[in-house]
Amino acid sequence: MLVKDMMHPAVCVTPRDTLATAVRKLAHEHIGCLPVCDGMRPVGMLTDRDIAIRATAQGRDSNEVTVREVMSVGALCCSTTDPVEKAAQLMHLSHLRRLIVLDRRAHVIGVISASDINGFLSEPRPFEVVFYKEVLDHLGHTHRSQLMRISMAHGTREEAVRAAILEFEETRRVNHWNALADGYDVVSVRSNS
Repeated sequence: MLVKDMMHPAVCVTPRDTLATAVRKLAHEHIGCLPVCDGMRPVGMLTDRDIAIRATAQGRDSNEVTVREVMSVGALCCSTTDPVEKAAQLMHLSHLRRLIVLDRRAHVIGVISASDINGFLSEPRPFEVVFYKEVLDHLGHTHRSQLMRISMAHGTREEAVRAAILEFEETRRVNHWNALADGYDVVSVRSNS
């Protein structure tokens, strides 16, 4: 499944908006974050935590404070065409709960959160593709060292392998998977239900 299938439409603020305006949007939309945009381009993220720690706890007047003063600069983004697993991995590695979603023109169009994808990621997967590197131990015996394990939710075995190879190459930033890995195994995952 792709990010575009799980994201929520973005509700944005500008850096010049007051914090009071941002708080009203958060409350009205029942959300916990707002991408901060200059036009359609992301410049940061404003979360309920930013407001609590950087403004409310300091006793600042939300009608006088701008979003720019409180927002987190340089919010991480993903693409609408990224696999959900890739977005989850980026959140995990960055210790974040939300990502801004960009279209192909790098315009903000949505937000995806860890809570959006937690249920999806906990579902059983029909295939796992395990990329490995062959290494020699001190006795000269070959062993397989796992480089990455990728779960694929849908499709045939061949489709799972193609999608896993693309994800491996994007994540590891290589032009071809065998530049890093010596091979891969495909494991059929059985559901316990």
